Amino acid sequence: MKSRHFIGFLLFLSVLAACLGVVSCGTGRRIPYRADTALADSLWTFSQSHPDGFTLQLISWDEPREGIAVSYAATQDRHDRASLDFVIGHALSHNGYVGGWLNTEDSLFYFDSVRLFREDSLAAAIDFGRANHQMALYILSSGEEIRLE
Repeated sequence: MKSRHFIGFLLFLSVLAACLGVVSCGTGRRIPYRADTALADSLWTFSQSHPDGFTLQLISWDEPREGIAVSYAATQDRHDRASLDFVIGHALSHNGYVGGWLNTEDSLFYFDSVRLFREDSLAAAIDFGRANHQMALYILSSGEEIRLE
C-alpha cells in the first residue's frame, strides 16, 4: 500500500514539474498544460485493473471510499488513452480527482475529471451535476448511482 502511495507521489511530482504551469490564451482564460505522459500511462494501466470503475485522487493516488462523485462537463466523452492527457490536466487544475466508468450501453470506458462532494451535500452535488449536464452522480460509500434526468 505504501509503495503505491510513493509511486503516486513521484508521478505527481513529475506532473507538477511538467504541467501545472498555465498559459493565457489571450482571452483572459487560463489553459492548463497537458499532463505528463508517465502519469497518463500509469492511470491507463490503473484503469485496466479496475474494469468496474474507480474514483482516484491523483496527488495521493488514493481511492476515496466516501463522497459524491460528479463529473465536469469539460471532460465528458473521453474514452481512450489519448484523452487522458486532457482529463488529467483538467483534474490537476481543479480538484485532483479522476473517475473512470464502463458505459454498458456502448461498451466504452470513460474518463472524467471529477468533483467530490461530502455525502451530506447531496443538493449541492445535484446542482453541480445539472450545471455540468451530467446524467447521473455516484455515491461512493454505497455504490449508488443517482440519475439526474
